[in-house]
Amino acid sequence: MNTAMTQKGDDVPLQDENTPPNPNHLRRGKSQLNGETLTAQIHGLLEEAIIHGDYAPTSRLHADEIATSFGVSRIPVREALRSLHEAGWVEIRPRYGVYVRDRSMTELRELFETRAGIEAHIAELAAERRDDDDLLRMRRIVRLGRAAADEGDSEATASASVEFNQAIRQACDNTVLAGLAAALEKRARFYFAMVEDRLGSDWVSVERELLDRIEQRDAAGAAEIQRHHILDTGEAVSKLLAAE
Repeated sequence: MNTAMTQKGDDVPLQDENTPPNPNHLRRGKSQLNGETLTAQIHGLLEEAIIHGDYAPTSRLHADEIATSFGVSRIPVREALRSLHEAGWVEIRPRYGVYVRDRSMTELRELFETRAGIEAHIAELAAERRDDDDLLRMRRIVRLGRAAADEGDSEATASASVEFNQAIRQACDNTVLAGLAAALEKRARFYFAMVEDRLGSDWVSVERELLDRIEQRDAAGAAEIQRHHILDTGEAVSKLLAAE
């Protein structure tokens, strides 16, 4: 089911739907397409390209061009586009084609509000259930994030932040919560990835503070830090996108 919904008057300003997509992310060669089914891998690569803005919101996706870029037939590409439609990443318009979904300020707010509650509970459980291996993993990631931030590498800093969240979910020892959080984070990245280079690196200090609370088994403190961190990030992303 396509879950991409917007409300009138709350959309981020649109880009020209005739703007051609940047094909650079597809120039990986057929060697990248092995292991999983072609359809699953093409779905994953296109999903990441959409999240990172390689295909602009409302831009049209051409199955023939994608198939040529991957060096495959149009069949797995069309299947991947259908699965992307079912996942809510694209819209299939009969007689018009396939278009990347648009962004919505309402969805952005709802995503971060929902994430704040779920991620806070995960941090709370992680503080109660973490073991030494979990702490070692989180310390390593925080060090990497700090090093990337000091070097001004926004992409590596953001990647370390995602990995840190994954480590906390592993430490919480609840696969249902972890799965929900990961799915919501992927949706949030559709907004976050476009402005991550302008968000600064304050979250690295927040993650260090959060790690301290987890190490101390301060469940309430960990939950509060994570809740405010997610909400503050959502507000910052919203302001940056609205200003574009």
